[in-house]
Amino acid sequence: MDIQYKSALPFVLLVFNAVLGSLFFGYSISYLNSASNFYPIYYLIIDYDVSTQNLLKALVGAIFTLSAGAGAMLSGNLLQKFSIRKSFMITDLIGIIGVLLEIISNIYWFYLARILIGFCVGLNSSLIPLYIKEFSPNRLSGSLGALNQLTINIGILIGLISAFFYKSNVDEQSNDNIFRFFLEIPLIFCVIRTLLLIFVFKNEPPSYYVQQNQLSQAQQIVEKYYLREKVDQVLDKIKSVIESKRLQKETYKDLFMNYSQRKRLLIGCGLQVLQQFSGINAIMFFSKIIFSSILNNDETKINWANVTVGLINITFSLLAINLLQKFGRRTLLLYGTITCTIFLAVAFGFSFSQDPNTTIEILIVLAIFGYLGAFQLSLGPVAWIYDADILSEKGMSLAVLCNWISCTFIAFAFVILDIDHNKERLSIVFGVFTGCCILGVFFIFKFVQETKDRTSSAINIFFSLTKVKEEGLLG
Repeated sequence: MDIQYKSALPFVLLVFNAVLGSLFFGYSISYLNSASNFYPIYYLIIDYDVSTQNLLKALVGAIFTLSAGAGAMLSGNLLQKFSIRKSFMITDLIGIIGVLLEIISNIYWFYLARILIGFCVGLNSSLIPLYIKEFSPNRLSGSLGALNQLTINIGILIGLISAFFYKSNVDEQSNDNIFRFFLEIPLIFCVIRTLLLIFVFKNEPPSYYVQQNQLSQAQQIVEKYYLREKVDQVLDKIKSVIESKRLQKETYKDLFMNYSQRKRLLIGCGLQVLQQFSGINAIMFFSKIIFSSILNNDETKINWANVTVGLINITFSLLAINLLQKFGRRTLLLYGTITCTIFLAVAFGFSFSQDPNTTIEILIVLAIFGYLGAFQLSLGPVAWIYDADILSEKGMSLAVLCNWISCTFIAFAFVILDIDHNKERLSIVFGVFTGCCILGVFFIFKFVQETKDRTSSAINIFFSLTKVKEEGLLG
């Protein structure tokens, strides 16, 4: 049963500040996409032969995503030494250093910058959902969780809009100045969040103070958000969760040895792998290359298609906030993935056309847009929310690592395919993603169970009963 709170606004404001890190996340994914024709010039990648250029560009993506995976994994170590609020500040400092290093026009400094920025993104990808979960009442958890994905998409859109400012018919110095300007935009997100944490949002989640035996401080914070007669109930719930975690003393080995935890981990990691192999970050990282191949290098059409990608992401993320309150996690995952499969299959089918024309181009682009909309209503936000429902902190860190490793593989493979110079290979990309989504539909249907409006205790009982049921069938 959900505990009555005073107002949703204070929770929304806390989350809005936290998800400034999600703006950093989204922008870091997309701004090089928009500058795909210009950053190789700025960092002198074009001085190498074509095969070396492809390798260097592949490393740009791979270094970023691997660093993000490392950041996600090490977020737990950071939280063992610092509070989550201080961890946000450290994350922002790492991001600021990375962004400042990017301005140096040298490929090796650029790689170092991408390592730091990726690490910052990885930390945010773990810390922000945890922060939202720590503060959010059950009734708001779905909507506030979807805000994280929404803000990532806003960051992506800002990065995609930057493509309109680059000009192909001006001198190189002019584009260099534009590129430097867009490199430094993420500083705004880091600096504002840190300042607000210092001067406005000065408190940790109440669970932090309970763990430190500062119960009066914990009570004061809870009183800000909940009705006075509900304060003891909230504190008792926090103490119960903390005590449960203390008794578990979970290790990574336990995740694999314990049946219930192992099954949760396989489902949680499976959803994260599916999310990436459905093709989302191939589009987020390389939409300009994809649309160039489809739209015959028409720069105006490509830029507008790119911006439409960002607008679709935001529009459907807003719809998801409402749908998450009305429909279950499993329902959205299952039917959303089926819809993703249909749209990808359409793009796959038409990509084989030997006589491409405007109609074929429009149909493929619309299929990509349809896929994006379906993704934002399902695999985008719901995979993260579902994993937070069923996984422990260590389990969540492994799931996030699976996400980033999958993303690394997709990013590296896409560049190596060199679709810029081999447009016919785009059908391979759509085919692989379609096949993965088909497998994903069967995976969700078979293994994913509903968690909406279920308490942690109810979810624990369900996974324990699943083991008894399976052993009974085998016996």
